[in-house]
Amino acid sequence: GMQTKKEILTLLERFGAKPRKQFGQCFLIDTQLMDKVLDLAELTGCETVLEVGPGTGSLSDELVRRADRVVAVEIDRKLSALLRKRFEATENFRLIEGDVLASKSRIAPGVLEAVAPKAQLVANLPYNIATSLIANCLIESWRSLAGEGVCFERLTFTVQREVAERMAAVGGGEYGPVSVLIGLLGKITLGRMVPAKAFWPVPKIASQIVRIDFDPAQSALLKDLPTLQALLSMVFTQRRKRILGAAKARGAAFRPDVLAPALESAGIDPSVRAEEISPEAYGRLANCLKPE
Repeated sequence: GMQTKKEILTLLERFGAKPRKQFGQCFLIDTQLMDKVLDLAELTGCETVLEVGPGTGSLSDELVRRADRVVAVEIDRKLSALLRKRFEATENFRLIEGDVLASKSRIAPGVLEAVAPKAQLVANLPYNIATSLIANCLIESWRSLAGEGVCFERLTFTVQREVAERMAAVGGGEYGPVSVLIGLLGKITLGRMVPAKAFWPVPKIASQIVRIDFDPAQSALLKDLPTLQALLSMVFTQRRKRILGAAKARGAAFRPDVLAPALESAGIDPSVRAEEISPEAYGRLANCLKPE
């Protein structure tokens, strides 16, 4: 079952492991909040679940009971040894030792292979990879519409509160590429706040439980995701400029003479800034920029 802080400390000591800042590790020790994560995930028992950063396996214990298969990815060698021992007799648990991300922009191929063709993410996410991982899960899901990539049907996770706010933003200063991706490809639900003291070591800030459901019908409207990504990268790296101005920068992905007519077709005022354009409008703009 779920572990108390004392049990976690004992386990870590036995395997000579300790929380490591470089991996953004904080263990969720509040079992009631772990129940809230599981409630929000609404597992039915027939899913393949990807768990990233399982730590000492407290959440994994519940996942193997509630899902068909659990693929857990742990980068820390000592924690991996602990998990291997703990779940050696568990048929539906598979551990992958290593980094879940092959690079900032792709999930490790071995992980995708292990969870294909479709999965759900349920995890207390290490904070240093949360944004990249969530973006990549959605990108994979979009690719799965064309028969490639893994479809991550639902992502339920804890993440630092400001990251959750960025994910759910629909404009303004917090709004950025990941907000647009989520707004275009999925439906986000913000769950319970998780106070810092629910974790050990206690982080500086509170976390939040988040659920994102992939929306295949809405996602299918987007013709080409790489075009959208190039556009978002161009306009948000120069978010203080008006949108047409961003295209004038050296090495911009789209020149002004290409962007201007696309803005007009998409019905977007060329004098607005990146944070004033809705996800839907970005989708239309990317579709106008993608040559048939």
